[in-house]
Amino acid sequence: MLFNDFDKNHFSDELYRKLTSLIYDRTGLFFGENSRFFLEKRVELRITALNLRNLDEYVRYLMFDSDSEKEWDSLITTITTNETYFMREERQLKCFKEDILPEIAKKRAGSKIRIWSAGCSSGEEPYTIAILVKESKCVPEHYVEILATDINSRVINKAKEGIYGESSFRSVNEAFKARWFISEGNQKWRIKDEVKARVTFQRFNLFELDRYALLGNFDVIFCRNVIIYFDMDAKVKVVERFFDKLHDGGYLLLGHSESLISVTEKFKLIHLPSDLVYRKE
Repeated sequence: MLFNDFDKNHFSDELYRKLTSLIYDRTGLFFGENSRFFLEKRVELRITALNLRNLDEYVRYLMFDSDSEKEWDSLITTITTNETYFMREERQLKCFKEDILPEIAKKRAGSKIRIWSAGCSSGEEPYTIAILVKESKCVPEHYVEILATDINSRVINKAKEGIYGESSFRSVNEAFKARWFISEGNQKWRIKDEVKARVTFQRFNLFELDRYALLGNFDVIFCRNVIIYFDMDAKVKVVERFFDKLHDGGYLLLGHSESLISVTEKFKLIHLPSDLVYRKE
């Protein structure tokens, strides 16, 4: 039986506002009226999966059920895009490898270099960072700590597993795959342990602002194609935390479609040989 067959008026304006408020308070993700059709269709899938009757029951489930944490993971998986791949936005990665990393290695000689992949999805980005560190040879790799976080524990578990299909390799050649991966058959490839060992994965919600104190400080923060899902207030709060967590002279790398215009004036936009990046002055 389809969900609409037994409750055609389940998405009242009041309930829709309640749902989007819960999602926003939990994750910082903003869904306005222009996203209503998308969100309704995705949430219907979850209501059907739980064998609930309507949105009112689903909202109560998210708020009060003993399995609500598990359902939040399922909902976040359903309403967010986890599309990513190795060596995504290659020009920026070239800048990290050739410009940023050598500069930081020189400045922090003998000290740990800490890098945060915030919103790491299924792990392609942090593993790419680990590979670039190994390739750069400008710093002993055991001096580099890479923390990778995501709000979604399901994609974190996939990242820890480290097995990828062909779509994750759309921007790399066969030599890259052969160097850093082991074939599992059936067009699946497993990241080599020498790379996997360089990355620590953990669940972290960027909108739980009081938990940032637990992370320590970083030299580089990657947060690419994440804040585009936040409204301005959420962007300001998260970016301010990034600023606080960076060492002086540290770098914030956003997606190429993202900008800090109207968000904050604390970061300075720096023109390095390979790309434009934000730096904490």
